[in-house]
Amino acid sequence: MGKIIAYYGHDWANNVGNAFIDYAIRYCVKEVLKNEDYHFYEASNLPAFLKFNFSLRKPFSYFNGKASDFDLRQCISPDVVILGGSLLDKFWSKIHGSLLNWLKETKTKVIILGGGGGNQYSAEEINDCKQIWKGINVIAFIARDYRTYDNFKDFFPNSYAGIDNAFFLKDCFKPAPLKIEKLGVKAFDLTYNRNIEFPEGFKVVTLGHKLTDVDSFKYAFRHGLRTFRIVKEYDLISDFPDDYLHLYGNSSITHSDRVHACVSTLSFGGKAQYYDKSDRSFLFERVKLGQINKELVQLDQAYISEEKEKQLSFLKEALSNV
Repeated sequence: MGKIIAYYGHDWANNVGNAFIDYAIRYCVKEVLKNEDYHFYEASNLPAFLKFNFSLRKPFSYFNGKASDFDLRQCISPDVVILGGSLLDKFWSKIHGSLLNWLKETKTKVIILGGGGGNQYSAEEINDCKQIWKGINVIAFIARDYRTYDNFKDFFPNSYAGIDNAFFLKDCFKPAPLKIEKLGVKAFDLTYNRNIEFPEGFKVVTLGHKLTDVDSFKYAFRHGLRTFRIVKEYDLISDFPDDYLHLYGNSSITHSDRVHACVSTLSFGGKAQYYDKSDRSFLFERVKLGQINKELVQLDQAYISEEKEKQLSFLKEALSNV
């Protein structure tokens, strides 16, 4: 039996952009191990998030009693666990504390792939994360921005200043050809909607990344009028990531406050502008697109191809040591 690789990610309903990371990680692992004997299994991080939000977090914890300690992720016995996305922040580490303790106790090998970005990038957050992650057997750390790399390169000895996983989308997803000659996309659901002028002749499609904003009894009950307004505002809110990638893959111009709406558009060759002030946007600096907060930018495809090859080589070496 070959090596067992477990990947823990997902939570698409809360942010469909997570799926773009998942698709790309799945591709990267299979690409570097295409001649190897291995088994690749996936499990979602969402149950831990729901448990934390509605059982451990006040005021819900007062009513729910003891939460179940069942965690499917801990029922798998992998040779290595792969984690991606923005996980080196205090909030993520708190939600998944049980998983991190399990990884520590079992000494399971861990690869952090194309992620690690924080929420605040503050000295306090960095120090807290180092205390939480101390003792976990991280055999390779691939950051997605220079700042995270600089903050953790000494803490995780086998480190690489990599790129965000979703820049691999062009390699692993083929968008359907659409009957729209000039497509533009707006995706604003984290901050507020903007009135943006697109070039003449463009068909503009408005997207929402968060299905839980409308497909939630709690949300609809408490914010019914807002829920109806959200449904009216967007042309598409879906539980299926491919719906979004068909659009981002054909979009010539995307304006969004979602990091991965911009990353996916850029990966396929389109232009994008990012509208939030989140520190997670540091991943754009890594690929020479630091101006994305001020203007439309486009990815240098030759440059990103070289960066992807380097990252795959590093990952292949890391997995060869499992």
